[in-house]
Amino acid sequence: MSEAIADDAVTQTPLQKVWGEIEAHGLERYVAEMDANGYTVIPPELASPNGLCERLLEAVMDVAEKRNGVRPDLETGSTHENFKGRFQALAGGDGDSPIGDLMQSLLFEGEVFEEALMNPVLLTMASYLCGYSVVLSSMGCFMKGPNVSSFFLHSDTPLPSPLPPHALVCNLTYVLTEFNKANGSTAFVPGSHKWCRSPEGDEAKVGEGGNPKAIAVAAAPGSLLCWHGNTWHGAFNRTAPGLRVSVPVYMSRPYIRTQEGLVGEIPDEMLDRNPARFAILTQQGVAYGYKSQDDSMARGLRAFKYAKAYADEDGGPAFGAQSLYS
Repeated sequence: MSEAIADDAVTQTPLQKVWGEIEAHGLERYVAEMDANGYTVIPPELASPNGLCERLLEAVMDVAEKRNGVRPDLETGSTHENFKGRFQALAGGDGDSPIGDLMQSLLFEGEVFEEALMNPVLLTMASYLCGYSVVLSSMGCFMKGPNVSSFFLHSDTPLPSPLPPHALVCNLTYVLTEFNKANGSTAFVPGSHKWCRSPEGDEAKVGEGGNPKAIAVAAAPGSLLCWHGNTWHGAFNRTAPGLRVSVPVYMSRPYIRTQEGLVGEIPDEMLDRNPARFAILTQQGVAYGYKSQDDSMARGLRAFKYAKAYADEDGGPAFGAQSLYS
């Protein structure tokens, strides 16, 4: 490598670095679609290497059986038909849960979930949207059987309108079973991320008599469904037999309050078997949230340790005190 190239590599900006990753993974088309429409579907051949989709599906079936005492029925969806549960209230009336069942905090349920988080394609899209200091906010699993309630349109950005134009959060969802309208697919309003506000009133309705701009996304099992945090989305009800299964990986910039509190909660064996970025993704580089001055000092030292390890290993953008505390 020439000295000029080496110098250029040292001074490479984060945008240059992430664009190199986009090109390396063949994601240019999907980034362009996301910029234009607010969402994109990355196909299985790029999004789910080494049978990741099949292994994730088997893993979430196991988790569901362990937590609920019965193995989900993928073929008929009878185990989740007209499921009510704790999210019935989202229907706004006497309907069933518009999202089906949500199993939360999956990262600790097996190494396949760690692999899903460290998927280079997923990380490239997350880095493009929310920067290299992006952290995991939550990882869960939706299982939805035949139901009557649609899920209203909303944005994922946890702020009141107006919203900033850049993504504070992003959603990267592993599609584990076929997505289409009859199967209760996610509904999107293309281009809505550019409006920098959340839907209001009748704009938020999905389905018959709802927002006419809302469309059902189509995606094959193994796809990765990615969207900007401002994008209006919801879900159609499922009219077909079977289950709609997905694993949303919800990511945020480190100064946004995360859904899962992971600081200091990741076992050493998980950190040791993964690259240094895994610690950053799982919030170990976050210093805020201290309870006293001594705790602040301890958290700051811990955060710097993991941030430096990431910068040393990756050779990419370094994390100084500013990125740890902002």
